[in-house]
Amino acid sequence: MLAGPDLPGVLIFSRTSGFRHGSIETAAQALRDIGADRWRLMTTEDPSIFTAEALAETDVVVFLNTTGDVLDANQQAVMAAWLRGGGGWVGVHAAADTEYDWPFYGKLLGGGWFKSHPSIQSADVRVEDISHPTLSHLPPIWNRVDEWYNFMKSPRSDVHVLASLDESSYSGGGMGDHPIAWTVPVGEGVAFYTGLGHTNESWKEPAFLAHVAHAIDWTAGDGWIEMGSLDRRTWAHRAGWRAAGSAVGAGRGLDAEDGDGVLINTAGGHAGDLVSHATFGDCEVEIEFMVPEGGNSGVYLQGRYEVQILDSFGKAKPGSGDCGGTYERWDESRSPSGFEGVPPQANASRPAGVWQRYRIIFRAPRFGENGVKEANARFERVTHNGIVIHEDVELRGPTRGGQGVEAAEGPLRLQGDHGPIAYRNLRVRRIGPADSHGADTPRADHE
Repeated sequence: MLAGPDLPGVLIFSRTSGFRHGSIETAAQALRDIGADRWRLMTTEDPSIFTAEALAETDVVVFLNTTGDVLDANQQAVMAAWLRGGGGWVGVHAAADTEYDWPFYGKLLGGGWFKSHPSIQSADVRVEDISHPTLSHLPPIWNRVDEWYNFMKSPRSDVHVLASLDESSYSGGGMGDHPIAWTVPVGEGVAFYTGLGHTNESWKEPAFLAHVAHAIDWTAGDGWIEMGSLDRRTWAHRAGWRAAGSAVGAGRGLDAEDGDGVLINTAGGHAGDLVSHATFGDCEVEIEFMVPEGGNSGVYLQGRYEVQILDSFGKAKPGSGDCGGTYERWDESRSPSGFEGVPPQANASRPAGVWQRYRIIFRAPRFGENGVKEANARFERVTHNGIVIHEDVELRGPTRGGQGVEAAEGPLRLQGDHGPIAYRNLRVRRIGPADSHGADTPRADHE
């Protein structure tokens, strides 16, 4: 082990039972150099390390150009349980040429096991998720030289694609839709795969090294995406907002000091909404907000389903339009026009000008192959300042003010057209589908 005890524990595993990449030693040394004061790092090719006791001290396992069958059945079971329980997995290049007979491993790859590759050549990598921390340092089109894998299938339907190959930029593709880097949630854990990293030269390339290092950091952090920066890669729409170092209540307004960490709208109204570049389906959101006296805002999941923010402190019987309420739907042809709003189970509001906190677990609507909706969206659980205010609230359609038709994914949207509001400590992570055993759903609460 290297580095201090409080740093993330990272296990670099490079066992091969098939083709062995000549870049493994170069890659391992590059990661040791990067991680000397960043991670507690161990490199090994010994599968006996895969025990519950050893992995309990490990935050991330990196499959570094592994090939073939590298774990036995017991070791596979240990790794699967560890990952579902909150571990992080990073697969590099030939990790897709590994464990073909292990169904759980196939889920990490979205079924995208290695099939073939053309000769080493330059190609254009298209960055699809410009706000993801593993790619946020890259240009939209990243041209580089590597060995470009073709996979048995496109994993797109089962993973979140970060980047793909432009097959017109090189010879020997043939997949059409060709993801090359992706993520997938696994219980409380998260998996990341990149098809890059065949050549020795890759492991001397700063942009690629940052790609892998950020992947290790991101998986060690349980797959959370920090959204507290008011930059163009995070927010597609940000007009009327500014970054601040702090916010304090000032009657019906907010005062702020220069700095970073707080996203604030201090206008009298109609500043516009913050809308994320990234889109999300099933996800978990944590966010703090400060509302002034008489203030009004809201957090919209997928830009369509609102958890209301309002100055509702002390109200005895809060309604769906009060703080924490699932806002009502709206139809001018109905009487009353508002319907299906759900008030919070309790009024957990703090006074105006005091920071408050939401934690939201959201389930996106489900659609069949024909595009017909088969299941409604749901707020699985919402807590307000540590108090549960919603459980299993079904959303039959977008709430009032929701933008766009229902879809499997949509952006995070923070309302800014109703006057001053401030947000901080905002982060989001994608979560796996709920199942009867809860294996792929977040823990009930960790306030």
